[in-house]
Amino acid sequence: MDGLSLCQSWIFLQNFFDRVAQKYYHAPPMPAQTVIDSLEFARTGQALRGSLPVPGLTRLRDSLAEVPGEVEFMVKGGHDARQRPTLTLEISGTLRLQCQRCLGALDYPLRLANMLLLVKAGAAAAGDLDEEDAEWIEASSELDVAALVEEEILLSLPYAPKHQEGQCGQGLAAAKDGAESSAFAKLAALKQKSN
Repeated sequence: MDGLSLCQSWIFLQNFFDRVAQKYYHAPPMPAQTVIDSLEFARTGQALRGSLPVPGLTRLRDSLAEVPGEVEFMVKGGHDARQRPTLTLEISGTLRLQCQRCLGALDYPLRLANMLLLVKAGAAAAGDLDEEDAEWIEASSELDVAALVEEEILLSLPYAPKHQEGQCGQGLAAAKDGAESSAFAKLAALKQKSN
């Protein structure tokens, strides 16, 4: 306990040492890194892999029919052909959206791969970006990876998600029931009776 004050020693003994069994407690593993220095990350070619629980993505929740599961992501730093810093982002998972035809749950497979150019603050306003530089973000010394992943997911979602043609089970059944009970169906039945 050399170098610790009396107070620090007491806290250590009370919280990290089992006095009965004479064993140390180990701290729980650190959660996945979620904040990076984007330029340093790109310069050194680092990679970060992890998963995010869908219920924790608060801005995404409003777009979902249900919020179970998680999304896997991988962020890798690097440079483009012109030696500019970039982040390559890959995201995969399955989201439960609401079909706009039948209002039922729709499993939406999420497979994203995107390269984002890192630009210095004010570069876009100064006109330093070419027209081909469509995908870019502002470089940050504290880039929140979870927020970046959530933003990319939100940008990739369809405006009006729908099942493939003929796959809306509830919608087809409702349409069939509605057609049978419509006024025109009743008129057709009366016409057949009179003939």
